[in-house]
Amino acid sequence: MNEDQAAAEIKALRDSGRHADACEVGYRHLQAFPDSWKVRGMLAWAVWSHRIKGASNAGAQPTQIVDAVREVRRLTEFRPYGNISAYVQSVQDAVSLLSEANRHTTALTLLDEVDPAQLSREPNQFQNRRYPGQLERWFNDLSKTLSALQDWPRLADTCEKALASGLYLTDEDRVWINYRLALSLIDTDPSRALGLIDQVKKIKNESWLIRHRARCLYNLGQHEQAEQECRVALGGVNLKKPEFAIRILEDMYNYTEDDETATDILQALRAIRIANEWPAKEEYEQAAKELGCQDPSGFPYGDVIKKFADGAAFRAQRADSTSGGGRGGRTKASKNVLDPSASGVVARLLPTQENVSFVKVEGRGDVLMTRNDNPDIPWPPVVGQRVSGTLVESMDRKKQRMSAKFIAAKPS
Repeated sequence: MNEDQAAAEIKALRDSGRHADACEVGYRHLQAFPDSWKVRGMLAWAVWSHRIKGASNAGAQPTQIVDAVREVRRLTEFRPYGNISAYVQSVQDAVSLLSEANRHTTALTLLDEVDPAQLSREPNQFQNRRYPGQLERWFNDLSKTLSALQDWPRLADTCEKALASGLYLTDEDRVWINYRLALSLIDTDPSRALGLIDQVKKIKNESWLIRHRARCLYNLGQHEQAEQECRVALGGVNLKKPEFAIRILEDMYNYTEDDETATDILQALRAIRIANEWPAKEEYEQAAKELGCQDPSGFPYGDVIKKFADGAAFRAQRADSTSGGGRGGRTKASKNVLDPSASGVVARLLPTQENVSFVKVEGRGDVLMTRNDNPDIPWPPVVGQRVSGTLVESMDRKKQRMSAKFIAAKPS
């Protein structure tokens, strides 16, 4: 067997979804062809498929993901970068998995090991839509990670460099960088932060953004306006998910000078934790003692949210938003059918997104299956259940590459 045949065997195993076998065979061939870049390259993609793409242990064992990325880098040390790069793809996917598992420090370690000067600046195009290229994606991932770690000085520096890079051509391209730059400036330059938030608000007029607008106003000394913005933000919270009101209620508690309002908000915050079976928060309990609050069990936190929320103002702001030029102005492109009668076995559910699952399809590996696209599938699907339906082409936004997904699937 020569190196071309060895590389072809690794590729065939990987393409058939036998990722573990591809790795095992690949390392055997690597012993025979240690200097073959073809073998090393195919093995690197097999490692990505087996140890990174479908990893489910990022939260419990983040070092395994890191080791896998570094192994891909070692295998491709002859040329780790390029428009199609197993190493860059591995970093992107590993960072996504680690971020979902709240392992932001580990994600930052991987991002810092990348040489941004080697990343491609070219964006991707799919169905007349633009998707970030490698360098833009790196800026996006790095800024998101620094925001999660609340490293405000470095976040501000990163966002400024991203905006100066010339990669972000439109307001919609800049929306997340502008938002994160605003977060980094709320306490140090609230006036500029407010201006950035108002730019983002034209595209994403959401309750979480309005909450940060209130923070800017408060830091600028406009306390009454800040309280009103909090009420508007609260008006956008779904009462079925009261946990999304927590940060807004905390801000309102800190802003108010009225003891009755403070007591209602504090009791609501304590009751939401009980409803979610979360442990008591010491900060809340200390404040409750000072205000003489009662046991919050059964406290009608929903009524408190309704009482303080200004839903009419929130809806009016949404109506006035110019988001139609962004996501609202797009039309759905027709789907390219890859296989009208595909079948496979449910391989796993996504813990962080209850309406997402993956089906193992022979020759394609794990394929996305969502609840919305497959209403005939009882949800959640059972791992091991066989399903059949139509496979269509899609863009994996996280990984910035072409992929496939099931639509109109049924149990089979």
